[in-house]
Amino acid sequence: MRWLALALFLGLGLAQYDLVVYGATPQGVAAAVAAAQEGFKVLLLEPGRGVGGVLTQGWLATLDLAKDREGLLQAGLFREFYRRVGQEASFDVREVERVLWAMLREAGAEVRLEEPIDRLEREGSRLLALATPKGTYPALYFVDATDTAELAFRAGASFTLGREDTGLDQRAMAATLVFRLEGVPWGAVLLALNYDGQVRRTGAGAWGRSGWGFGDLARGYVPSDPARYALRGLNLARQDDGSLLVNALLIFGVDGTDPLALERVRAEAALEADRVVAYLREKDPLLFGTARLAGVAPALYLRESRHLKALYRLRAEEVLLGRNFPDAVALGGYPLDGQAYFPGETPYLLGTPAPYGVPFRALVPRELRNLLVVSQAAGFDSAAAFSARVVPLQMALGEAAGVAAALLRKAPQAGLEKAPLVDFHQLAQSPSGVEALRKRLLERGARLSSEERGRPEEGRRGFREAVRLLRRGLFAGPYYLKGSLGLANPILLGDFLANLEHYYRAKGLEDRLRVVLKARELYREELQRPLGRRLLNQLLLALGEAGAEGPEAVSRGEAAELLFRLLP
Repeated sequence: MRWLALALFLGLGLAQYDLVVYGATPQGVAAAVAAAQEGFKVLLLEPGRGVGGVLTQGWLATLDLAKDREGLLQAGLFREFYRRVGQEASFDVREVERVLWAMLREAGAEVRLEEPIDRLEREGSRLLALATPKGTYPALYFVDATDTAELAFRAGASFTLGREDTGLDQRAMAATLVFRLEGVPWGAVLLALNYDGQVRRTGAGAWGRSGWGFGDLARGYVPSDPARYALRGLNLARQDDGSLLVNALLIFGVDGTDPLALERVRAEAALEADRVVAYLREKDPLLFGTARLAGVAPALYLRESRHLKALYRLRAEEVLLGRNFPDAVALGGYPLDGQAYFPGETPYLLGTPAPYGVPFRALVPRELRNLLVVSQAAGFDSAAAFSARVVPLQMALGEAAGVAAALLRKAPQAGLEKAPLVDFHQLAQSPSGVEALRKRLLERGARLSSEERGRPEEGRRGFREAVRLLRRGLFAGPYYLKGSLGLANPILLGDFLANLEHYYRAKGLEDRLRVVLKARELYREELQRPLGRRLLNQLLLALGEAGAEGPEAVSRGEAAELLFRLLP
């Protein structure tokens, strides 16, 4: 009956397009290009004024790349995009926009800008048409590529908000307003960031168009509203005209699901950016004395808003330990690197994953059968999204979504099933359909596997507790623990304190938080050293907890058991 209804839908000429992609983000462009290359009639709708999303409107001008011994974990359309923009982590945002438009034109995808959702037409679990103030667009299939999954939300899909799944609160990671500096001597910046003392102390560095550092300088900034703004270390991306795009101004308490509020926040944060530039000029006149604020990004860089309740939700331990899935349609591997939720908070780092697969099911809403969600708002737990949210992986998932939609039209002719596959729920549940999807992605040059593996640690002390903490973002780990919880390794003092700090901030336990922050201040030079037994027991005593007996070196496994009791 379902196939008959779809045939009638086609026969009545209601399906003006095979696929409508909502959101001309990087992943939206990838979905539209892929589907058009597969022979679909595709419409890419964008509520804003340009294509490229966070790259061109948010001015996030540095890609978060992940590699293994074979090279980039994301290939296919992303590799082609990366080649066209110069094969460097940072890029010129105007060039990126030109490249994305060229890819869309070459594929034959139709693009319409400034077309926000006005209303939707839905019948049961199928979305029939998307209407904007300028027109109504029926289609067989839809992809929501917006950063906030606005289309899926309006169509009735269910979500969690921020880190609601952790049980801590519903806050989202800080947003950022990127701003442009002119008049900064790049050669002097390169020398300063690569100076050996700076590198050892703060992890600074610079190469090509990219620079990162000045953490000590940023920590001295006093914002106009300390409850709302903070300045982190500067991430710099040099543009073709010699200007620098600066990713450093954090904005807290932003509701990413409210477009009107976002524009107001952006306008107010632009005033704070001017204040930041004045501070940089005053505090480091040799580097920034001639700096001029030359503008702010047209849109905020949103790291987090909603998280889809998909057919499958990717979890943090599956990311870190490099789990693969039979229906994996892309590879990820960027560190589990989360931004702060509160001003002054230590950033989140849960370790570096082994290459992991993202299952197709994570893109499929439970309530809708002909729509996919491809963005950081897809089916990822909030801690898993620390890694899965990055642009290269999202572009790979966008390509998979476009190919999946096209495959549904080909499935009956290909004889994949006795009964034709007509929606994404059926495709997700069909082993032969998933196999055909993965095969086609591989034919297009995608990567779906890696020889690198995570280290299984089931049975080690603290494994169960560490996994539960990790899912809540409360089991920090250094970058070098790749694909591992490191349960037999000593826990670093800074990692142990970070877990306590994150929990106490979220729960408003001010007295305990002051103890942790004082410990960070007193033992600043020892944060990257193993936590010893004597200091552990001093901390526990200061927190009103009983001491813990054991060997001098506190293992991460023991720490997991202890933290699990301390952080209910």
